[in-house]
Amino acid sequence: MNNSKQFFSTTSGIAGVLLVSMVMVNILTAGGDKFSPKTVGMGRAFVAASRGLDAVGMNPANLALDDRNATVTFNFAPIGFSVGSDLFNYKIYNDFFTGVPVIGADGKETRVGKELNEQDKKDILALFPSGIARTQLGVETSPIGLSMQIGDFGFAIVPSVQTVMNLDIPEGYMKFFLNGLDPTGSVYDLNGTAINASSVGEVNFSAAYKIPFSTSDIDEVAVGFGVKYLVGLGYIITEKYNSSISNSPLRTTPDDKGNLTDLNANFDFLQFTARMDPNSPEPVGSGLGFDFGVTGFLYNTVRVGVSVTDIGSIKWDKRTKAVIGSANMTIYSIADKEAQDSLKKAFKGKTIDTTGFEFDLPTALHVGMAVQMDDVIDDLPFRWLIAADLHLGFNEVAGNTKLAQYSIGMELDPLAGWLPLRTGIMVGGRERFAWSMGFGIHIANTFDLDFATQSIAIITTPESFRNGSVTMGMRLRL
Repeated sequence: MNNSKQFFSTTSGIAGVLLVSMVMVNILTAGGDKFSPKTVGMGRAFVAASRGLDAVGMNPANLALDDRNATVTFNFAPIGFSVGSDLFNYKIYNDFFTGVPVIGADGKETRVGKELNEQDKKDILALFPSGIARTQLGVETSPIGLSMQIGDFGFAIVPSVQTVMNLDIPEGYMKFFLNGLDPTGSVYDLNGTAINASSVGEVNFSAAYKIPFSTSDIDEVAVGFGVKYLVGLGYIITEKYNSSISNSPLRTTPDDKGNLTDLNANFDFLQFTARMDPNSPEPVGSGLGFDFGVTGFLYNTVRVGVSVTDIGSIKWDKRTKAVIGSANMTIYSIADKEAQDSLKKAFKGKTIDTTGFEFDLPTALHVGMAVQMDDVIDDLPFRWLIAADLHLGFNEVAGNTKLAQYSIGMELDPLAGWLPLRTGIMVGGRERFAWSMGFGIHIANTFDLDFATQSIAIITTPESFRNGSVTMGMRLRL
């Protein structure tokens, strides 16, 4: 084998090992927005706009406010699913990874691999804002929910299951895939690789009270709280991840082992996991969480609200494992099966039993306002609600982020409650940007059927969309 063939064989082999290892990391676990179609359709602007069951887990104070004159409301199996990723970009895939059309000798069109130039590589690496490509997945559902409003009091109980996942992939993986081992020497930084995921069942009991207090400028002040009992079904968190792949400059002649370059791999990471036994229904964790909220009506025009959700923690104390990776290795021949196995093992780490561990819930602060425009604009022929929120997480656990997110949404009601239309946008957070839309079919103010998505951009800009979601739910009002 000549020098260049040996070098590129080494590059191809190590790329294959790394990519297979990445896939193995990605499928360690399968997994949010809440499952309220109204909330999702309005771009998650809920702090001042939510009512009834929509307020549970978001701003419990709103349970004390009128919810379309309903005394009792039932939720029937609402479900919400959302996924988004910097890596989901149909245009990039179509432009660079499906080949280019050519006309064969038989006159038929075929596709052959595209040779990427430097600008193509820059376009692909643009998928990694700030050097990290983020992916998030959320699935939430509830078998049934119940809310009641009695005078100035509001109550609700809602059982649910929530599965969320955050996955961070540094651009070092893609740079290696695109450039391989540089003949002049190269270093690929894999720091920041992380997978954080959890699956939790909960029962949320929330209550609110409208305080008998008002002034000429402030009215309808309400406070609320929620207590949730949590049952852990599965968990994985990356505590740290520091790794790199590098190679020495290409030598003109092989060394005494017949190699043209030395490949170095360094791994230093720690993950914690807890997973249910598929043959046993026993949960692997438990905990308590709390929500608090307050709302008020100012100047007979603007409703404002503040809430803090998911205060608390969950302890994972059954079937707990630690995944430890610590290796500094030099690989002289990637073609060697033993070297490939050693690299895979280093990338996966070593799994050992560990004692229980406790982690915080995705605690977040929410501040918002809402205006019922038809109460402000005289003779407006339909109901029109506008709301705006700020959401700020206090940690980076699964389903949360410290990146601030801003939401603005609206609900139009042109047919006196029969067909509410909703839309909204979200800016910031892990999603960075999302455009939502939804609608409802409400029959005689008794039965509601609602749908929403926070990824309407899949229709308007199908080549560059990066988020997908669908939410639906049914309600009976008495």
